[in-house]
Amino acid sequence: MNDFHLHHVNVNVDDLDRAVAFYRDVIGLPLDPTPDQGFRSQFFRIGANQQIHMNEIADQHQFRGHFCIVAPDFPAVFRRAKQAGAIDAQPWGRVRRLPSGAMQMFLRDPSGNLVEIGSARDAQIDPAVLRDELVEPEPGMYRMAPGAATGRHEAS
Repeated sequence: MNDFHLHHVNVNVDDLDRAVAFYRDVIGLPLDPTPDQGFRSQFFRIGANQQIHMNEIADQHQFRGHFCIVAPDFPAVFRRAKQAGAIDAQPWGRVRRLPSGAMQMFLRDPSGNLVEIGSARDAQIDPAVLRDELVEPEPGMYRMAPGAATGRHEAS
């Protein structure tokens, strides 16, 4: 029996106020009660039993390393992220529909953390989103040649 489950993801940010506005207002995550930890922090609720723990602690941020949140309203997050200029196609390519039917996009938060936003496989996606220039026109997966260290990719 597998009793493992994800409790939280820790994200370090340079400016907590900007980060809270991004995760709350662009992604749409609800705030969760946050204990005093001796440094500025804010927790966010993910589902019934999971959280993001956000700490205002300077850190280095990976280019491709990320965590993924499945959004209940992918088109709404897409629109807010596009308006905020937060969609980052460099590490994993443009927004796309995966072969499974789920949508996928990558956002860069104000501190440089990469966040993947996905949809449910059967989510209704506004056709205007699918026609947007930031979206790959055909479903597929991000592909990179083995050992490649560039941002070049092709859909398959």
